Amino acid sequence: MISSIRNKVHRLPLAKLAKAGARVTHPSLLRILVQDRLGWKGRAKSSREHLNAAIKWLCYAQDRTGGDGVSAGFSFLHGWHPPYPETTGYIIPTFFDYARLTGNNEIQERARRMADWEIEIQLPSGAVQGSVYRGPEGERKPEIFNTGQVILGWCRAYSETKDRRYLDAARRAGDWLVNVQSSDGSWRLSGPEAETLVHAYDVRTAWSLLEIDELARDGSYTKAAKLNLEWTLAQQQENGWFKHNSFFTADKWSLPLTHTISYVMEGLLESERILGGIRYLGAAGKTAERLLNIYDSLGFMPGEFDSSWQTTANYSCVTGNAQIAGVWLLIYRFSRDRRYLNAAIRLNNEVKATQRLRSAHPGVRGGIKGSQPIYGRYTPYTYINWGAKFLADSLMLEERALVEGEEGIKGSQKGKLIEFASYREVSTRAINE
Repeated sequence: MISSIRNKVHRLPLAKLAKAGARVTHPSLLRILVQDRLGWKGRAKSSREHLNAAIKWLCYAQDRTGGDGVSAGFSFLHGWHPPYPETTGYIIPTFFDYARLTGNNEIQERARRMADWEIEIQLPSGAVQGSVYRGPEGERKPEIFNTGQVILGWCRAYSETKDRRYLDAARRAGDWLVNVQSSDGSWRLSGPEAETLVHAYDVRTAWSLLEIDELARDGSYTKAAKLNLEWTLAQQQENGWFKHNSFFTADKWSLPLTHTISYVMEGLLESERILGGIRYLGAAGKTAERLLNIYDSLGFMPGEFDSSWQTTANYSCVTGNAQIAGVWLLIYRFSRDRRYLNAAIRLNNEVKATQRLRSAHPGVRGGIKGSQPIYGRYTPYTYINWGAKFLADSLMLEERALVEGEEGIKGSQKGKLIEFASYREVSTRAINE
């Protein structure tokens, strides 16, 4: 661990080196380094307490940028990062969900400010840039995946406010995605954030196109989305693993993370919600079932897997864990299979146990690190905004599932037909308890 920090620190310029040294010696950060090295974890408290803490951390991360975008995260070595357009985009629906759950108008207003900021920095082509935003003079190359995630935010902002600007921005972005799509349904555009060219996780972008058509009723976006969905299904092996699903090439690190694996499942499940049928649900379910079996067998969710679902990883991708728990909760909503509910609660508890609720350091308090332990391979020594976002999503889904379970038990005692309305509008299915 110490040698890893030393190597990273040695590559920093002198001024940044001094700041990093002062930062790492903060007692709260030193405590995390030592405790993670010793394998110590905290105790999970109530899910609502952890949910509130994650949202508060995200609010602080938004305030730290001096604008309306959300900082990519807090690094032990670099401090607070600039705002990140991609993840700010998909934090917007999380904030609207939380505002609806709690009646917190400030959170709703923050979501609207995020959506406005995304319009301000949208590229002339309609696309969204890759990487963090360093001002209009910084490098601003368009990115497929990032564009899709901001579309999700704009669509939700339009649904909540009926402000036409958000739908117009989403359509401009959608038009760009349609225009640059390959004939086989994939997107093949080099960007600043991945060495690989084509990605199965872009199915989450296909979902964003479907969201536009849900609002605009255009039709062309659905055609492009279906084309990508078919390409994505063709990347799935019989064992549920997806090809073309990593950020880097074999020369560096070619294994898919649970983070990108979950992106694919999320895109398929949300597309299923909009389009209906069972093909996308079946594909996501095959992967989710394999992960469930691995988790039950190991009692631990490694951070990455090869094409045979083998791994040598001794760390967890904490963001991926939160996402997998959320996917299992969505599968539970479709199937009512309690194995998924129970495993999701267990995995959420593991993520909650890594979250420091009372740290003296605001970069840590309520945040979610990339890896457990913090020096693991995925975003080491950094608390990332998308980790907090996906934990919040998963905890809200968990709370809803438990509430519905109680309602179902009461309804079944009365012999009534219970309708389970999806918290994230994943499905509406009447089942007889």
